Amino acid sequence: MTTQPAPISALVAMIHVAEVERSAAFYGLLGFDVGNFVPAEGPMQWAWLYAPTASDWKRGPNLMLARTARPIDPGTQDVLFYLYAADLAALRGQLLAAGISAGAISYPEYLPAGEFRVQDPDGYTLMIAQSGADTP
Repeated sequence: MTTQPAPISALVAMIHVAEVERSAAFYGLLGFDVGNFVPAEGPMQWAWLYAPTASDWKRGPNLMLARTARPIDPGTQDVLFYLYAADLAALRGQLLAAGISAGAISYPEYLPAGEFRVQDPDGYTLMIAQSGADTP
């Protein structure tokens, strides 16, 4: 029996945002760097973000941002991002110090190590969980 490579080697979410630069700065607080963007001059219309400290940055975590001309409606954002942090409490403290409204850390049954909720500048909900032996 021959093993064939998986047809998909990576998945990168792309979200529509009002201002690519503002969103890139927010995700920078979570450890993402801008890897590529267009155009070369003027306001960014698109950017690819990656986490340089991830063990395999080419496969993730990655995120693309694309400027949209449509109004952003946080009430219709039907996507939820789960991110994992090595030190959940320290990351929450850094976000609060940067003026970001981060929810309290909760300890649900499915994630006893803890998680908290935060919204990005366009209203996308991010759940940030403590990474551990059984999580990424």
